[in-house]
Amino acid sequence: LKYGFHQHRIPWGFNADHQPVGGKYDAREDALVRGGILATYITFDLSPELLATTVSEAEADVDAAYAQIPTDIVATTRERVLAAGVELDDRAFRKLLVGVWPAMRKMKARDEKYAAARAAAFSTEIGRAYFRELSIDELPGLTTPETLATMLALAEAMGMPADFVAPAFGFQKNFPFEDNAELRRRIDAAWRVCRSFDVSIGFHSGSGKSAENYRICGEITGSRLEIKTSGRYTYEMGVALSQSENEADRALWRDWYDFTRELALASAFAPDQTEQEMARSFIAHALEREGRSSDVFATPETAREALIALEPSPDHMFWFEYNFLYVLAADGSPDKARLGDHGPDGCRQRARFYAISGKGKLAYARRVATYICFLAEHTGLAPAERCEQVRKQLDGFCCYRAFLADISPQ
Repeated sequence: LKYGFHQHRIPWGFNADHQPVGGKYDAREDALVRGGILATYITFDLSPELLATTVSEAEADVDAAYAQIPTDIVATTRERVLAAGVELDDRAFRKLLVGVWPAMRKMKARDEKYAAARAAAFSTEIGRAYFRELSIDELPGLTTPETLATMLALAEAMGMPADFVAPAFGFQKNFPFEDNAELRRRIDAAWRVCRSFDVSIGFHSGSGKSAENYRICGEITGSRLEIKTSGRYTYEMGVALSQSENEADRALWRDWYDFTRELALASAFAPDQTEQEMARSFIAHALEREGRSSDVFATPETAREALIALEPSPDHMFWFEYNFLYVLAADGSPDKARLGDHGPDGCRQRARFYAISGKGKLAYARRVATYICFLAEHTGLAPAERCEQVRKQLDGFCCYRAFLADISPQ
């Protein structure tokens, strides 16, 4: 806002990402609406309500729940799916609707609240408008064309058509998808559905993919896509700090890495089985990447010894997966009760990142901008020649002040 889009009078916006719907967030709904009032893009995350919804395996129970869904919604959804060229298995269709209906009803209520808040706050059509993204990558397994078409048709039938949808393609954050032929098959199947609904694809966990991965994403969709890259930016900050010549920058990096190590170790021996399995997979990946044995979980002590022996690296998966939690960890503590602190202690922790050196800020800005060029070029959002020109400009800055001066209005 201070140096770029706003001062240049370029239209700008931001995504209120993963706005949680249902579950424990019912009590926070009005605050979430107020917090997203300036967003031009809402990602509806149905996972809290989906987790709170149990679908019986008994056909009689499924049929009873299915009968509670308005018949006009059901009929419109079925017709729209068939019009999109997707064949429906009746039992699977019924079970899917029963499973998502409570979440979709709450999404409808939330959507109406967003619309009402914007109608009260803004007088122009463009001020009141917002894009909707339907995030369905939280549903179990890879997203099939049948599930994708049904969810898009259901949202449409309920009067909240999606502009973007995020299917599950099997992506892992910050790692390439190894099988490009399979990636092409999955995206092509999804795009055939999305095209019939005039919906663009959101690639969640989309950071850190290969040039060929991104080329396939852009080629199939005609560059009608969104790449979710938030995880990449904390990674780039970690790289910038770890390579900095400034002692305070390096101290922040060491504390940040130690925080993720302690959080990973605590989670690896947590009572919750899912939390434990995920943490152990992150630790094992880091150890194997360094050519070490991942058979370290006999005791907390053996796991700790193995991790302390590693040279800290932003490429260690446990650091990548847990690093964002450090920004608002009160006093930098890995104690779960002190995470996400929006009070004074959390803000003081956040302030450490604003206090990095000028060279650290330049390294971070350069890395983020270079990564955006990489995305833009390979997804077809910008010509390769333009991206190369920008990369050369980035290499020429001597200091952070020069970088800011270059993007500031003249």
